[in-house]
Amino acid sequence: MRAFLLSTSLFALAACATEHNSIEAIQVSESACFGSCPIYELTVTPDDQYELNGRRFTRINGFSEGELTPGSYALMQDLLENANFFSLPENYTFANPDVCPGPQLSDMPSITISYTTQRRMHTVTWYQGCSAPVMRDLRDGLRDAFGYEEIVRPG
Repeated sequence: MRAFLLSTSLFALAACATEHNSIEAIQVSESACFGSCPIYELTVTPDDQYELNGRRFTRINGFSEGELTPGSYALMQDLLENANFFSLPENYTFANPDVCPGPQLSDMPSITISYTTQRRMHTVTWYQGCSAPVMRDLRDGLRDAFGYEEIVRPG
């Protein structure tokens, strides 16, 4: 009986761990530049909830959370899917001359985008001094979808 209870308990714990690890989310973070570019980390979940850690030059420095316009996550998801996000290189920086051959602009911020589904996860980092139209369009579309001007950029 004790073995049965132990195995049942372990199965239940494994199920909880599996469920917790399969959380879907889109994360966007931007780094410093030579100037006052917003430095932040944002996580958006399928229920259009967000958590924002504004580090510097943001509307609210520190942690905040709230609800985005209904459909924001779905719009972000569509933008990622339309950009074939899971097939993009992980690194659009000086370290990858195949996608950032130069000349690059200096003193620009980087943006890191992570997309986690129940089946896979992919992260792409783009140094914004590298010419990468697909990443520029993705950045702009995601910012519009989550309301960058309203929740991140200082007023």
